[in-house]
Amino acid sequence: MGFLDFLKGKKRRGITFEGGPGDTIERAVIIRGVPNNALGVEAEYRYLAWKFGRPGIDWELVGQGLLEPGRRKYDEMHIKLADGTQRTIYFDITEFFGKGFDHFPPPW
Repeated sequence: MGFLDFLKGKKRRGITFEGGPGDTIERAVIIRGVPNNALGVEAEYRYLAWKFGRPGIDWELVGQGLLEPGRRKYDEMHIKLADGTQRTIYFDITEFFGKGFDHFPPPW
């Protein structure tokens, strides 16, 4: 499966990007079909790479935060583009937030 197949959300993986372009929380990118947090974070970075180019070259992450208005969960990601422009992208992560941590036993 190629990179663009992943982004297009082919049924083989079941991961899709819906909603808006992510420029506001109301138009957040909704990530669907992700079974756990680890793959959800990977999906966020793949979306950013698809939209803005290579991480560390074309853009870099300068900040990130979790927003919880109402019953929804959002990642607010602040990036800086190679030309110095800063952008904030919002991801609706409600569907996978908190999933998958049961596979890691507590250290005690």
